[in-house]
Amino acid sequence: MSELASSFTILWASQTGNAEWIAKNIFSEAKQRGYSGECFAMEEWEKAQLDKVRVLISVVSNTGDGDPPDHSLKFWRYLRRLKQPDYFKDCKIAILGLGDTNYTNFNNTARKLEKRLKDMGATVFHEKGLADDAEGLESVVDPWIEKLWEVLPTVLEKKGDVKEETKDNVETVTEKMSKVDINPYSGDARSSEIAPSVDKYLDLPNSLVKKPTLHLGHVLQLDWSGLQPGVQLSGFPRLPASGAKLTRLEGKQRSKDTLPSIDCVVTPTPVTHASVTRVRCLTTHDALKRTLHLVLDVGDQLEFEPGDAFGVIAPNDESLVEELLNVLAPSTAEAYEALYSVEGDSLPTHLSKATSVTLSDLFRYAVDITTPPRKALLRLLADYTSDPQEKSKLMYLCSKQGASQFSSLREQVPTLLDILKTFPSCKPSIERLLDALPAHMPRYYSVANSPLKYPGQVHFAFNVIDYTTTYNVPRKGVATPWLDRLTGYVAARTHDKPDPVSIDIPPGTLTVPIFKKHNSNGFVLPVDTKRPLVLIGPGTGIAPFVGFLEHRQKQRDIRKSMGGVGVHPSRDIQNEFGAIWVYYGFREQAKDYLFEQELKTLQKDGTVTELRLAASREQSSGKVYVQDLLRQDAARLYDLIVNQDAAIYVCGDAKGMAKGVNDALAEMLVQHHQLDIVEANKLLVEWMQSRKYLRDLWA
Repeated sequence: MSELASSFTILWASQTGNAEWIAKNIFSEAKQRGYSGECFAMEEWEKAQLDKVRVLISVVSNTGDGDPPDHSLKFWRYLRRLKQPDYFKDCKIAILGLGDTNYTNFNNTARKLEKRLKDMGATVFHEKGLADDAEGLESVVDPWIEKLWEVLPTVLEKKGDVKEETKDNVETVTEKMSKVDINPYSGDARSSEIAPSVDKYLDLPNSLVKKPTLHLGHVLQLDWSGLQPGVQLSGFPRLPASGAKLTRLEGKQRSKDTLPSIDCVVTPTPVTHASVTRVRCLTTHDALKRTLHLVLDVGDQLEFEPGDAFGVIAPNDESLVEELLNVLAPSTAEAYEALYSVEGDSLPTHLSKATSVTLSDLFRYAVDITTPPRKALLRLLADYTSDPQEKSKLMYLCSKQGASQFSSLREQVPTLLDILKTFPSCKPSIERLLDALPAHMPRYYSVANSPLKYPGQVHFAFNVIDYTTTYNVPRKGVATPWLDRLTGYVAARTHDKPDPVSIDIPPGTLTVPIFKKHNSNGFVLPVDTKRPLVLIGPGTGIAPFVGFLEHRQKQRDIRKSMGGVGVHPSRDIQNEFGAIWVYYGFREQAKDYLFEQELKTLQKDGTVTELRLAASREQSSGKVYVQDLLRQDAARLYDLIVNQDAAIYVCGDAKGMAKGVNDALAEMLVQHHQLDIVEANKLLVEWMQSRKYLRDLWA
């Protein structure tokens, strides 16, 4: 069909909120440019009536190692069920993928989507964009959107004129800056009185164990030598679409006994409040990282199996929220007690759920205030900056000419407060910040126990994220320091006692909001207990494998209790359970050998066949990593993996470890399977697709 389509449809699938934000901004600008269309999440595909869509624009992200976002899984099942080869024959498509080259299956979701749609007759009208978060999404996203506006008229009719605000802008820094209107929420009229009721929000159950020291923000170290008089700036990002409107719920305020609202956090499954019943520190005080092991009581509310993951809903740091509200809110009492509804057209999912929240709720749970800013946010902040020099600097940072300093800014991992501290005349409105800030995301953890051994419990282990940047500025994570504070900063393990000190917590004293994550990548034990396993997990990557091994241990015990395994049950049971080889890495055995006693017990009782340990900071052995051990064992591993059909599981860091392990496996195939390196890597991909080779990675 050659005539132009009358309307377009945007489908988005987002794991962290980035794809949704980009999709809705494309949708808003398309309407401003005079196009007619609709915008849907992939889970709403039925509303989209895809069989009638003639122009389809998709913005999709990835989770894990190239898996589709949780909320899009039903859409993918729908696509797989479609059998008509010409279902999309009248449909023109354009796809923008958001990925991360730290993962092997870079932008796999976008690639798969394009292939599937083309297989069913769709034609591409705009080459797909594959943005890389490791390098900065905007370097691909912005040019892709610019090109979209060039090619869209070839497939879609326009029903109106381009509005003035959508036209490209070029600004000279010596030119007079336009007047900036300051919103009433700028902080200029902020009351100096601190409401006496504010402290109660720090003392509620599930809040901080001790009141934190205020986070005062840090002025960023940036080089402005490139910003000379007369320099012409170009390539600005477009302003985020205006959508969020705060409506005060008159006559209503937050009750003293009401916990902060977590309704703004988007989850794929229902939330349950799990009691923390035990905490212990698995590392010594002088280890490079502090690693905690927590036990949650979930009763019969949630069912897990080894390999599953779950999300934790943790608030932004209270001191950071308080300092931001000091700047942005009209008064502290207003920030913590007055109730609002967030309203507007095409609101992002997290804001559409904010129907009765305080401003503090929004900054605790709705928006991300710690991730380095997008250029679009800096462009927005420039409009709320009254000092001409500061405004020029913000415009420079988000321009093409300021790219190097924007990279320098991101390297410093600034919070929103750091940005406002660096540009003190910037007084943005809360409504526009809600438009521009990403959604606050849950943090995910692997289940580290077996329900057969610990029914009604969920165990997990994590490193407390607390570090100093190369600019000598302290930074910390969101969830892990909160969990550490929540559980009272348990004492570290001592060198003379290998067993960590466990602190038992009475049920109901501390609760953590959690939810189950869909296990879409099949990272679970094989049903066939005779199948051998190769488990590779350095650092906290060992955590899910502790659950795997406990499960096999209990299955072996159950099988023994049934009888009929001969006069030597411990020996004869080996015939019914495949060999399990564990490759585990740490820095120093005396400091950060996680789950040491558990692994030794599992090896002693025969659950673990081979326990191979790699120490990367031991002076006696030099630097040894798990991939080095794989190379040492290549011949035996080849027999186990190829001849005995062992399943391979890898868990941990995607940046260095996962690539090193993949390279070692490829070399094994070159050496013992007579393949060249290209053929070896192709076979590894086939193993991934058949779920013989499974990976649970994080960047």
